[in-house]
Amino acid sequence: MGIPKDINSSDIFEDFYSKFKSRHYKKGETLIRADDNPQGIFCLTKGYVRQYTISKSGSVLTLNILKPTSYFPMVWAINGTPNIYYFEALTPVEVGRAPRSEVVDFIKNKPELIFSLMGELLEEYGETLTRIEHLVFSDAYRRVLSVYIYLAKHFGEEVKGKIVVKHRFTHQDIATLVGVARETATTEINKLESKEFIKYVNHSIVYSNLDVLEEELYSFEV
Repeated sequence: MGIPKDINSSDIFEDFYSKFKSRHYKKGETLIRADDNPQGIFCLTKGYVRQYTISKSGSVLTLNILKPTSYFPMVWAINGTPNIYYFEALTPVEVGRAPRSEVVDFIKNKPELIFSLMGELLEEYGETLTRIEHLVFSDAYRRVLSVYIYLAKHFGEEVKGKIVVKHRFTHQDIATLVGVARETATTEINKLESKEFIKYVNHSIVYSNLDVLEEELYSFEV
């Protein structure tokens, strides 16, 4: 049986997860460890979860930050590819967790839902390609700048004509997203603040003008 065209597929999935017990994790707690066999497919309903990897030398690189409503690890769910990433609560989070077999049985005859999930995966894939491009070809300044643009587009809300991210991503958070030392990230963040591109206000990041940031990213001057 398919999903009626006038029903949001995300709502359908959330209804499915409502029959499972909600779980709560504190900031910094690990939901899934790399190389562990996940205990199910998670549905993130509150808070942020970061997906990251650790190199053999011990360097940490944050690959993605998940927000509600997100499902993970979907690649493992769909084709059984072993999970090689850590998933950690960046804030206090609330999730549902369902057995993989039940999730697969639920979605396999719902093409509209599968299409919606694939769209989300492809969007994340596109964002990842852009981040890889900046990690490889850009200097530290533009790498940090590209991360702030990513945060604005992914988590920002318009408030009185400005874009506001209502979470205080720390300098260490930025460093792990960029793949540099915290001290390097701090140096580049200070440049952005001195140019008044961004401003930390209490626990939020306020952007003066996102278009100007994007112009700065692709300019030839640092």
